[in-house]
Amino acid sequence: IVGGGAAGVELSLSIHGRWSNTFKTLQVTILDAGTALLPNESPTCREALFDILNEKNIHVKYKSGVAQVQKDAICLRNGQCVSYDVCIWATGAAAHPLALKLQQKGLAGTPQGWIRVNKYLQSLSHPNVFAAGDCANVELDKDQSSLSPIINGGTPPPSLVPKAGVYAVRSGPVLIENLTKILQLQHQQNSLGHGTSGADAESPLTVYTPQEDFLKLIVCGDGKALGFRFGMSIHGKWVMKLKDAIDQKFMDLFRAEHLPVLTEGTPYDTSQYDATFFQSDQPEQIEPVEAAKLLQRTDDDVDFQVAWKILRDMAGDKPYRKEVLLCYPGVLEGEVPVKC
Repeated sequence: IVGGGAAGVELSLSIHGRWSNTFKTLQVTILDAGTALLPNESPTCREALFDILNEKNIHVKYKSGVAQVQKDAICLRNGQCVSYDVCIWATGAAAHPLALKLQQKGLAGTPQGWIRVNKYLQSLSHPNVFAAGDCANVELDKDQSSLSPIINGGTPPPSLVPKAGVYAVRSGPVLIENLTKILQLQHQQNSLGHGTSGADAESPLTVYTPQEDFLKLIVCGDGKALGFRFGMSIHGKWVMKLKDAIDQKFMDLFRAEHLPVLTEGTPYDTSQYDATFFQSDQPEQIEPVEAAKLLQRTDDDVDFQVAWKILRDMAGDKPYRKEVLLCYPGVLEGEVPVKC
């Protein structure tokens, strides 16, 4: 597997789970160009991942940037060649050729080919151009960004939104809203005989505010899944059920009965999406100690709906989150863990 990100890790675990009983000599190897898998995750989360990889005898080769793929071997930049029967490419996002061509025409971009946009997802050089998702390098005002230096990789210029689906999905409604508004603004200005300008302090455009963190779920290929959130790890069949439920709920959002109602002259309403996601039959918060104990369980009797409610409560209530995390040794830096 070429690529040591979440996709490469999940593919390696899934392939092992699917074929290890059929091919007794199956050997799965992850080639990672860096020096550590998922380096932005906490030591607790990475340790949980390594335990699973070691249990399944999945090898990881670091500093293994690929120079050339041959018929039966992958040659690395360090001169070493690794033989293979099947090569699966699972590297990170790369800029679209169209973005590179647009940059040659003067569109503001990064050396990697990402389109530079402001907090409205609007090009820094061409106010009539908008970009969202992996192709965009969203540069937010520092006081409007809730992303931590860890998530940003430690080098925000001035602030980067991670290239992950959850951020792209959340930027979609903002993109629609601002495209609609800019067209309306252009129409009004043209009617009055004024030119078109970019967004300013009095702009009617909507600000894109990325969330602080998100739940990462990795299929383990054995009916279980591994999850990361708030620097803690969760693992078990119940985590796989949680992942399946979240994925299904997301796809259900595109059913006709769940689509937002579009009314001419009113803003694009995204509240229906969140309302669908955050419905719960368990309104009461579980005591922090009991919540932490439940999240650390790996047995099959855990009710994933209860666990999901705990995770949502932690996302919306920082004091509650801290009390739960105090039961996880090593998760909160500078805090003395509580014996739970």
